[in-house]
Amino acid sequence: MQEILNALDDDAVALTLLVLSLPAIVPTPGVPAGLLFGSLLIFIGLQMSFGMHPIRIPPGLSGLKIDRTTLKRIIDRAVPYLEKSERWIRPRLNGLITPGATRGIGVVISIMGLLIALPIPFGNTLPGLAVLLLAIGLGQKDGLAVLAGLGLAVISGAASWGLLAGGSWLIEKYLLFA
Repeated sequence: MQEILNALDDDAVALTLLVLSLPAIVPTPGVPAGLLFGSLLIFIGLQMSFGMHPIRIPPGLSGLKIDRTTLKRIIDRAVPYLEKSERWIRPRLNGLITPGATRGIGVVISIMGLLIALPIPFGNTLPGLAVLLLAIGLGQKDGLAVLAGLGLAVISGAASWGLLAGGSWLIEKYLLFA
């Protein structure tokens, strides 16, 4: 991961966010994808929120690798959707891509990374999609995609809260007082 960040410099953050969001969207059985990729999203989002450049990944995580077949499967499933999205993505609403706005987006990405890292059943997809939209918006300077990503982040936060509250209620109602 750190090699990718070093090689791509300014474009690295958006591409890295895109790559890290895909395992949250595409189920990867047998891989603790949520914890690993969610943790990386938290670190990157925090660095973005503090305006750090270049983005660094902690040494313990920067050397982690995912096997080639799993990565290929994730990318193969995502590419058709990314190709379709290229028709809609273009530079616009530049006010949502400023350095100050990017700091706020970093906070949102950290929160989405936390939601992805938590073991919430069915809780990774919406935060992963939110990060994906934010990454596409940042990479292509499309403020409308960023706005859609922020909206989806709000929805995913509410959905995650609902899943946690519902699970807590079920445990309390049926397991603790059965």
